[in-house]
Amino acid sequence: MRYFLMAFHHTTLTCPTTSFSTAQRLWKNLVITAFICLGVASEGLACHSVTLKPTSLTYYAEYGKVNPANQTITVSRNSSSTATLTASDNATWLVESPTSTSITTSKTIAASVNISGLSAGTRNATTTIKVGSWCSYTVPVTLIISPSTTSPPTTTTKSATATWNAVTSTPITGYKVYVGEAPGQYSQTITVGTVTSATVNSLTVGKTYYFAVSAYNSAGEGPPSSPDVIKTIQ
Repeated sequence: MRYFLMAFHHTTLTCPTTSFSTAQRLWKNLVITAFICLGVASEGLACHSVTLKPTSLTYYAEYGKVNPANQTITVSRNSSSTATLTASDNATWLVESPTSTSITTSKTIAASVNISGLSAGTRNATTTIKVGSWCSYTVPVTLIISPSTTSPPTTTTKSATATWNAVTSTPITGYKVYVGEAPGQYSQTITVGTVTSATVNSLTVGKTYYFAVSAYNSAGEGPPSSPDVIKTIQ
């Protein structure tokens, strides 16, 4: 009888712990990603429930006059939760108030314009409204400044005629008429011949003028008449 010696080699089977840990990490990442995606999707859906009225703003002003009246933007949303609401713009002449607040279902933002230092013309800007972390909306803003319709004040002028007695004591060549806005201070000189009157033009209505006359000949000019003749142009 033959005997066979059989050797059994026992092999121990082990599950790699690294594979299990990797699976755990993958599962955890998938869960986190799913939550993030669900969060984004949820807020994205919330964005669709937000409405702005009006959807654009237009301001009209006249150059050099007062600022146009303030306008408002009403932000509404279908939600019972509270979110942060911010407002900003890209123009120096445009201001929102408040720039940061909270909103549940509705909030009003005031938008004002300052035309100081601005010339006539059309300007465009954008107001950005942000609700929460993801929902952002833009409102186009137009500012139209028309040229001033007020004409510059017109100055009314009139003429005045000055007369004097002729010089008989010595031969003369002519006379000079002096006109000014203060006694003895003359801003205008009119040389006339030997006539004894002269018309002075472009005198402003409402102002008072002072008149004097002198005679001259080849020997020179005599002193102006004194005192001045005073006349208020009416």
